[in-house]
Amino acid sequence: MKKDHSTEIDPTASVMEQASAWRTLLNEDDATAADHRAFGDWAARSPERVNAFLQSERLSRALTSGRLRWPDTPVEELIRAAKAASSEVINLSPPLARPRGLSEAVHGGFKTPSIALRRIVAVASITLLALGVWLYSVLSPERFQTALGEQRSVVLNDGSVVTLNTSSSIEVRFGKDHRVVRLLAGEALFQVAHDAARPFDVAAGATTVRAVGTQFNVDRRVGATTVTVVEGKVAVFIPDDEAGVEAENLPLAAGEQMTVAPLITPRAERTDAATVTAWTQRKLVFDHRPLGEVADEFNRYNRQAIEIRGVALRGLQITGVFATNDPESFLIFLAQFPDVSIERDAERRHILVTQNDLVAAPK
Repeated sequence: MKKDHSTEIDPTASVMEQASAWRTLLNEDDATAADHRAFGDWAARSPERVNAFLQSERLSRALTSGRLRWPDTPVEELIRAAKAASSEVINLSPPLARPRGLSEAVHGGFKTPSIALRRIVAVASITLLALGVWLYSVLSPERFQTALGEQRSVVLNDGSVVTLNTSSSIEVRFGKDHRVVRLLAGEALFQVAHDAARPFDVAAGATTVRAVGTQFNVDRRVGATTVTVVEGKVAVFIPDDEAGVEAENLPLAAGEQMTVAPLITPRAERTDAATVTAWTQRKLVFDHRPLGEVADEFNRYNRQAIEIRGVALRGLQITGVFATNDPESFLIFLAQFPDVSIERDAERRHILVTQNDLVAAPK
């Protein structure tokens, strides 16, 4: 009975390292059907894994291509030739024609490099190229992002799942004793795989959220970052302006939320986590929210820009549930207000909402 080798793939390694290991395993003579099924399961978990495997395959084919002329001289002879030719200078410019009658190729004070030395340079160039590609794939963080109105879920190497909201981006860097995700922009829901030996940190600007195994939402806006815990607990680290170091805040438990912003003291507050994460179901839930904020939320998901003009109208509080990708339902809701005017530009990209006289919101 053949051995199942798929268990030899290190799940803590980078996606590129895992892809290279899978390519090697599947090209072995003793690769089993179970190995191929396990590879299919591995690749199906995210498009990034498929892309990494294809990159590994392309690199392998490039290095083994028949178009690449590898030196057939033994390595020991190449080393001896390199040592013997250590005083030679390699001219990288086009070679000059050799003058007739000269038995030794000397041009302008430069010796023509020996064939052995040229072979060594060729081998070194290919090796450095492959090494550079490998180092880039290993050392560079993985990056995931979404476009306007797009949402996607990504399964990380450790089994954690990150769901990205519209216009969001993250960078992922995992090490042997730490897991770090940088939320560069937007909003994300994190479902962290438990690993007590490797804390899971989410850095959003100067704010860091640490968890071992839990589920929480991080919403990074201009000037403020809001953390909401759905399950488990997290610890929030914020800069201590006086000490110049990070200070741990009180842990946040399930159903609690904290907003970190300049000029305010961060504190835990009770909230409805289901409402905060309703965006994962492509819903927007508002409970006595100012109309201006509601319009701003719709604008995060749609190319149509809704402008609520007028301080009083923007401050009017409403309650409702809307689909993120259906701004028309919001406009129909607004049309119920007396004296409300809704104007669209020629391309229907900009929608202006005004009201002559402020009245109570419709029930």
